[in-house]
Amino acid sequence: MIPYHLRQAARSFVRHLAMSLSAATAVSVTLTLLALFLVLAGNVSLFAGNIESGLQIHVVLNADVDSEEEIREAGETLKGIDNVAVATLSDKDEELELMIREKGEAFAMYRGEENPLSNAFFITVEDPDRIEETTQTITELSFVSDAVYGGTSVSSLISLLNTVRQGGMIFVILLFLLTGYLISNTIKTTIYARSEEIAIMRNVGASNHFIKVPFMMEGVLIGLVGAIIPCILTVVGYAWFYDLIGGRLFTDLFSLQPVWPFTLFICLGLIAAGVVIGMLGSFLSTTRYLRWKR
Repeated sequence: MIPYHLRQAARSFVRHLAMSLSAATAVSVTLTLLALFLVLAGNVSLFAGNIESGLQIHVVLNADVDSEEEIREAGETLKGIDNVAVATLSDKDEELELMIREKGEAFAMYRGEENPLSNAFFITVEDPDRIEETTQTITELSFVSDAVYGGTSVSSLISLLNTVRQGGMIFVILLFLLTGYLISNTIKTTIYARSEEIAIMRNVGASNHFIKVPFMMEGVLIGLVGAIIPCILTVVGYAWFYDLIGGRLFTDLFSLQPVWPFTLFICLGLIAAGVVIGMLGSFLSTTRYLRWKR
């Protein structure tokens, strides 16, 4: 039975080629927009993940916390704080080397006994959204001189990236609905053009299921054809852009998703979207028509 329905769907697609290609073109445009937002959402998620994984709290100990026992106890206390994943020691010599790398060789004169810096810890948190709260808790400890994590600018950047991700998902859902509407209308037009054929099928006792299946498969064909161009544009366009900018924006923190398998997943998503939306759009149109004509 399935081969018969497939033949009917293919025959109808060719017989009403102009309408079918019109619907496939509309689907292509919509899925191209969807591909752009999937590319954006995938890379924004990676950016946010890189920033969040790189977030650390720099905890400077009091100058009198200098013995191995005191430093060990300070580390154990920091590790016991809620939301602290890792506490890594950075002794005063390592702190000085960091300052020399960041601010210049002028500070090299303080190497050795002249080092005025204190020991410190770099804290990695479990939940980046709670980093400000965790920093405040650490600041209140008696052996802590200062604790910083980057301030509100970092929190604002993470919040912005999360907002972009959420907004992108909402837009993707709207594009799904729009694509379904376009396919539904095209199938509806095809149904009206074949109203006599449907009436004959019903008169000879064909079930609603038997009538619906070819239209649903035709919707699947429209979705598949409509997904071809967006898939090609996604693979070729993203690979070109990736090579053009060297795989990153400004720094490694904003590295792009690798071309493979990222574009493969997007193409599979586009094909699945075309198939599912085409099938659902056709199903809704035929169901509505058959109920109205009952």
